[in-house]
Amino acid sequence: MPASPHTASSSPSRGGGWRVLVATTWVQVLCSGGMLLVPTLAPQVAAAFGVPTGWVGLQVSLLYGVAMLTSLQSAVLARRLGGCRASQLAMALVMGGCALALIGTPLALLATTLMLGLAYGITSPAAAELLSRFTPPERRNLVYSIKQTGVPLGGVLAGLLAPPLAALWNWQAAFLAVGAACLATLLLLQPHRGRWDASRDASVRMQRGGSLGVLRRYRAMRWLGATGFCLSAAQLSLLSFAVAYMVEELLLSLVMAGAIVSLVHVAGVSGRLAWGALADRLGGSLPVLFGLAGVIAAIFFLLAVLGTLVPTWVTLTLMVMAGATAVGWNGVYLGEVARRCQPGEVGEATAAVLVLTYMGVLVGPALFSLIVWLTGSYAVGFLLPMLTGALAVFCLLNCVRSDVASQAA
Repeated sequence: MPASPHTASSSPSRGGGWRVLVATTWVQVLCSGGMLLVPTLAPQVAAAFGVPTGWVGLQVSLLYGVAMLTSLQSAVLARRLGGCRASQLAMALVMGGCALALIGTPLALLATTLMLGLAYGITSPAAAELLSRFTPPERRNLVYSIKQTGVPLGGVLAGLLAPPLAALWNWQAAFLAVGAACLATLLLLQPHRGRWDASRDASVRMQRGGSLGVLRRYRAMRWLGATGFCLSAAQLSLLSFAVAYMVEELLLSLVMAGAIVSLVHVAGVSGRLAWGALADRLGGSLPVLFGLAGVIAAIFFLLAVLGTLVPTWVTLTLMVMAGATAVGWNGVYLGEVARRCQPGEVGEATAAVLVLTYMGVLVGPALFSLIVWLTGSYAVGFLLPMLTGALAVFCLLNCVRSDVASQAA
C-alpha cells in the first residue's frame, strides 16, 4: 500500500469492464437475496423448521457473524483462486445453503445460515479484486456504488419474489428459485474465468489475523474501518427498526409501513448511484463521505426530537432521506478504500474494513434494542445512529490527519 493515498496505481485494464461490473453486481444481488429469504418468509420458515419466529433475528446475527469471520481470510482466497473463481464459490455456497434449507430441520437451518454467511463474506473481496483491475480510476466511485446497489436490490428481489412464490406453491419454491439462479450464474461465469483470473497468485498463504494486518500497518485505514463500523451501525439501526417505529409510534398500518420501507430501500439504491457519481465528479470520495456522515447525524437527530411532533408526512420524508444517506454510503466508502491501495491489495484492504463494518451491523441493532428496552421509545433509539454519524465525522477527520502525518514522515 502506498505511503500516500494519492499515489497513482497501475492502470487497470478497461476491456470488458462493464461485464465485470454486471457480473459482480448480480452475484451480490443473489447473495443478498439468499440471505434475506429466511427473514422475508419468517412465519412459514419458522413453522416448517419448528422454531419460534423470533429466532429469525438470531439467524440474521449469526449469518453476519460468520460473514465477518470469513472476511478475515476471504481476500487471500480471492487472490489464490482469482476473483471470478471466488465469486463462483460464493454462488456454489448459496446454492448449497438453499438446498440444505429444503430439509426443513433446525440443524439444516443452522447449516444454511453458515453457508450463506460464508458466501457473503467472500463476495465483496472477490468483487474488489476484479473491479480494481477493470475499472478506470476516474469512474471508481460510481462503479463501486453500482456494485453495492446489489445489496438493497437483493432485498427488493427477496421481498418481491419470495412471498408470491410461497403463496403460489410453498416456501421451498423461493429457495429453489434462488439456488437455480446461482447455478446458472456459476456456469455463465466460467467462460470468463481464464481472462478475469489471469493475475491470481496460487502462492499466497493465509496468515494469522488474516486481512486485519492491513489495519495494523496503516493508521489511516484503521480510522476508515472505524468509519465503516459507525455508518453500518446507523444503517442497520434504521433498517431493523423502521417498521416497528412506524407501526408502534406513528400508528401506521403494517402495509403502509412496508411500503415506506420499500421506498427507503429504493432511496438507498438511488443514493448509492448519486453519491458515487458526485464523488467522481468532485475527483474524491472523502468530501462526499464527510457530507453523508454529517447529514446522517442531522437527520436522525430530527427523527429523535421531532419524529412524533411534526406531521407524519414530514417524518416519513425524513426516513426516506435517511435511506438515501444511511443506506447510500457504501459504494463511495469502498471506492475510497480502493483508492488507497495498489491493485493487488484492494481485496485485502476491503476484507479488513468489512470486518469492522460487520461488527457495526451486529452492534448497532443490539444497542438500539437496549435503548428501546430501557426507554420504551424508538424515537429515543434514533439518538444512537445520530451519535454514530457524528462519530463517523470524527473518524474521517482522524483519517485525514493520519494521511498528513504519513506524508510529513
